[in-house]
Amino acid sequence: MNNFLDNKIELIKDTHTYRLLADPEIEFTSVTTLIHTLFEPFDEVAIADNLCATNPKYMGMEPNELISKWHAARDHGSKVHEEIELALKKGIAPSEPKAKIALQWLDNYAMKSNIEIFSEVIIYSTDLKIAGTIDILAYDKVHDHYEIIDWKTSKKINIVSYGSKMGIHPTTANIMDCNHNHYAMQLSLYRYLLESYYGAKVH
Repeated sequence: MNNFLDNKIELIKDTHTYRLLADPEIEFTSVTTLIHTLFEPFDEVAIADNLCATNPKYMGMEPNELISKWHAARDHGSKVHEEIELALKKGIAPSEPKAKIALQWLDNYAMKSNIEIFSEVIIYSTDLKIAGTIDILAYDKVHDHYEIIDWKTSKKINIVSYGSKMGIHPTTANIMDCNHNHYAMQLSLYRYLLESYYGAKVH
């Protein structure tokens, strides 16, 4: 069984790739990348062009402006994640309001039991050649189980896909292409890896 505390694998952030220290030649697919292959790629240029031309909400906005807003939202989400990690691992106070709210929520959450918090936990399977990073892995010492916590800064969680679009793989052909399902699959894969390759009980 793997041990997520042994630091045998690292995330190379610039390329968002994982490297197993004992066997650097193994090429891992990240959990999020794997999920993206099951759905139509997000063509930001085509989608921005279409929205600005047809959606009243974006009338008068240039496609490049809309794309810039998307990139800014993505970068903001990354900053929030980073500030939460730095606060938990190094005690550095966050400046982002969402990071402050998340940390306060986490403090309240940890009070419900005797809970140990692990931040940015990398898990993997050499059999499946899959790896991923869990935002927060919480261990309930009283009930002897783990809980997975994943931060999302999206403005909205959609449970229905745009135009009822479905996945492009036989596995996802009957699954709507919306962020709710993407996130659910992401967390389900994390749980599978933890239970199957780490022997963890996930609640």
